[in-house]
Amino acid sequence: MRAVELLETVFYRERRAYLVGRVFGVEQIAPLVIALVHDADGIRADAVLVERENVAQIFGYTRSYLHADLATVGDAIVFLHTLLPNKPVDEIYTVLGRAKQGKTERYRHFFRHLGADPDEQFVHADGVRGMVMLVFTLPTYPLVFKLIRDRFAFPKDAVREEVMAKYRLVFHHDRAGRLIDAQEFRFLRFPRWRFSQTLLDELLGECHESAYADGDDIVIAHCYIERRLRPLDLYVREKEPDPALRAIIDYGKAIKDLARNNIFPGDLLFKNFGLTRHGRAIFYDYDELCLVTDCRFRELPDDDDTTHGLDTFYVGPHDVFPEQFPRFLGVEPEQRDELIRVHGEIFDVRWWLDLQRRLRAGDPPDVPPYPDALRLPAQPGGVAWPPRYTGAT
Repeated sequence: MRAVELLETVFYRERRAYLVGRVFGVEQIAPLVIALVHDADGIRADAVLVERENVAQIFGYTRSYLHADLATVGDAIVFLHTLLPNKPVDEIYTVLGRAKQGKTERYRHFFRHLGADPDEQFVHADGVRGMVMLVFTLPTYPLVFKLIRDRFAFPKDAVREEVMAKYRLVFHHDRAGRLIDAQEFRFLRFPRWRFSQTLLDELLGECHESAYADGDDIVIAHCYIERRLRPLDLYVREKEPDPALRAIIDYGKAIKDLARNNIFPGDLLFKNFGLTRHGRAIFYDYDELCLVTDCRFRELPDDDDTTHGLDTFYVGPHDVFPEQFPRFLGVEPEQRDELIRVHGEIFDVRWWLDLQRRLRAGDPPDVPPYPDALRLPAQPGGVAWPPRYTGAT
């Protein structure tokens, strides 16, 4: 190591602050992020991150935006892009809380890409057809467009305004690294021929409130744009047993991370989760999402004389029965058994009730945005951060 350089700005999110910089070696530059926490013993370093994969999680599109008072935003974007060269510039703007600039950069980059191939068409995104959202994509670009349908298939009983409210909840809530960021766009105009015929028929037939034809153009009146992920149900079927099992285990971890941040996905089927290039399971179907504290977690009754049988057992709209989760996952028995062995708590009503008590008491569990293995041990008596930070070195 020859030198260390730090930005003067401190970045804040939830329970942590971050010092962001880079380490200069003889031939390479590595990122450097120091995560700070404030506990009973004062301010201390909780983790030191030097691997790009871990730093990318801090600036990821599955987390809440950072708070940073940047003197010059453009210079910070250039600096961060040297640390994370594979991350799109529009996402760096957005994660720094500059949503307008992020949307502008995404719009410009996408339409430049669209113009580079005049023959490519939009097609349905891979995965199970959504009952609430119509999802399409451009095959060579890592984004999906999500439009709310006019009518939802049974058993969905929400309305358009409720679905939009779910997206607003995600926008304002701590996403815990497990909810994908969505940007809202209105009145995007594309040539009609850009859409495959099957997609065009469904778009104009089932999404009148979200899209319409205007001469030779199709106008997308309202949509959400997200990063494209590989649906977990497809991933598990396509991959060899070992990577498939790792994805399933991370799916269980994702449910825990969300729950500890007071988010219950509602629909836990694999088709509603996707895999990032780092192998993280991310939830992206928000129409049944709700707060853990709004749920009523219950045990299934015994089918005996005291309950008069399950056929007369009342289930309310907010009732959740965790022990039923495994039977709907559609995985192989050995995969299900391993998921239960590692994350069996999420199928136990007692775990959810205890978590509800903590959340309602204002004592939510800490979910750091990096692996526990990277956390520094707290020293006896505490080790406070130096009281005065003087800037770059």
